[in-house]
Amino acid sequence: MKTNQENSKLLDTKKLRIQRFGLNIRYAELGNSDNPTILLLHGVPENLYAWYDIAPSLSKRYHVLAIDWPGFGGSDAFTNLKDHNPRTFAAIGMDFLNTLKIQYAHIIATDIGFTPALIMGAENPEQIGQMVVMDGIPFPTTAYSSWELRSFGRKNSITAKALIKWFPKISAKIAYQKGFYKGNNIPKEVQEEFLADGYKISTQNAFLSYFQNNAPGQAYFESRIHEIQQPVLVIWGRHDRFINVKLGALLVEKLPNAHLEIIEDSGHFVHMDKPEALLKLTYEFLTTEPVQSTTINE
Repeated sequence: MKTNQENSKLLDTKKLRIQRFGLNIRYAELGNSDNPTILLLHGVPENLYAWYDIAPSLSKRYHVLAIDWPGFGGSDAFTNLKDHNPRTFAAIGMDFLNTLKIQYAHIIATDIGFTPALIMGAENPEQIGQMVVMDGIPFPTTAYSSWELRSFGRKNSITAKALIKWFPKISAKIAYQKGFYKGNNIPKEVQEEFLADGYKISTQNAFLSYFQNNAPGQAYFESRIHEIQQPVLVIWGRHDRFINVKLGALLVEKLPNAHLEIIEDSGHFVHMDKPEALLKLTYEFLTTEPVQSTTINE
């Protein structure tokens, strides 16, 4: 009989002090290190445990690394809150890989991990391979964003402070009710970890600071988008109620080597909502040349 611990969806974690920034970063490592590496970059309100289904499956074929962004989960926060932004997060991702002496890695990223992943690809084409990015906002625009996301980006927004700092449990409830296609299916132990993070001041500060320092990093990425020659798979949940799927189509138009896949019956949290569909697309993308955009039903 399996114990409760054996049944747990929580990934085993450890910490690494990264060389350039000197922060302690919590991460999970799965699979054989001789296999190609995939770096997983989480969104909000999440931490690395969001990859509870994706990471173990990928580890059968790949060396999988998943990190907590600074200020989230078990990673140190920046002293200067303005450092919680896409460009610095991209530098954190590279510092993490370099500290572990990872010479080449693919990336799968969602939500706030979206823009840092693409910046990593633009700045480090010799070290970053194919990228899978999901349901994020790479450009300095609010035209495709829900009211919650627009409020997060406004300085001194009472709504943003209420959602992130004053009522994190209510904020999480909104996120999970709205972020899944038909009901929250996050395992209890994972959801408890997410909620515990939501009550941490460091996480609240990092969350709010990232959104309020987001636009310059988005503009920087937009200025370098033409430099990304690596294949990029853009994935969107058809029923994402936080970020409209039209933004995914716009991104693909601007990237030199990208295509869009829309997952039916999925919301914003594709990696938790439809992990099998995401894995199918990811395996096909990493092992074959990019193909014409399609939609799939799970």
